[in-house]
Amino acid sequence: MSFKQVDYKGLKIEFTEALTSQFSASEIKLIWRESLRHYFAISYSEQLISEDRNFTSNECQLLNQLVNRLKFGEPFQYLIGEVEFYGLELKMDSRALIPRPETEELVDWICQNHKGEISNILDVCSGSGCISLALSNTFQEANVLGLEYSKDAINLAEENALALKLPVRYLEGDVLDLKSFENSLSEQVKQNGTFDIVVSNPPYIPNHEKKEMESNVLDHEPALALFVPDNDPLLFYRIISESVMPFLSTNAWIYFECHYLYVDQTREILIELGCQNVEKRQDLQGKWRMLKAQKS
Repeated sequence: MSFKQVDYKGLKIEFTEALTSQFSASEIKLIWRESLRHYFAISYSEQLISEDRNFTSNECQLLNQLVNRLKFGEPFQYLIGEVEFYGLELKMDSRALIPRPETEELVDWICQNHKGEISNILDVCSGSGCISLALSNTFQEANVLGLEYSKDAINLAEENALALKLPVRYLEGDVLDLKSFENSLSEQVKQNGTFDIVVSNPPYIPNHEKKEMESNVLDHEPALALFVPDNDPLLFYRIISESVMPFLSTNAWIYFECHYLYVDQTREILIELGCQNVEKRQDLQGKWRMLKAQKS
């Protein structure tokens, strides 16, 4: 497609109409705002007073290219190469899963629950580093460690940590290799002490749900970070819960982001391990999405 309008109002209308079949009105509004900020350095406040602005042919061409790639299903966050998460601007590309709003809600739950001293935090399946970096930015005296299987994701997380000047360390490790996972935890505890908080947003979507998902997710985001076997959807929760328990400090907390259909089964895993104060929490869409539990 090619935009015919160059004035702010006309171009915004064409931009919106071009994406209406794929995105909600609120999503298009966000994409428009972020595009102007990212490509043309027009801040949010400046956009409110930019309605008399005309766009050059090169600027229109850039927006044309963006819309065409969006229509082919490429995620917006990958196209602009960044995403905002809990007040941090993170580099983002196809090496890691795009952070979802419910993950930001999980981080906020942790930050609201813990106002005192936190010494050691472990983020299992850390991906882009969004959780570990946000927690490091909040609990600035804590040692924060991210454990991740994908070397590509670790590289992205380390780039984000460097850009944000946050002292998060990332360790390559396979949760499903139980002996190696536990050895890694043991070594870290010897160096820095037991963990006060363990948080994880592991893969939790059963393979059979692929057919219900959008193509922009299936075609572009790493499947490794999304899917689990149909016959064992709680695989990661069971292994993580059992493995970290000996390495938790007294009264430490475990936090999980969960599949809403399996949150109660995940809760039972924590209860059977002797945890107390086990609580589930809904996300802003009203789905049971989060769990917390305290070591007894």
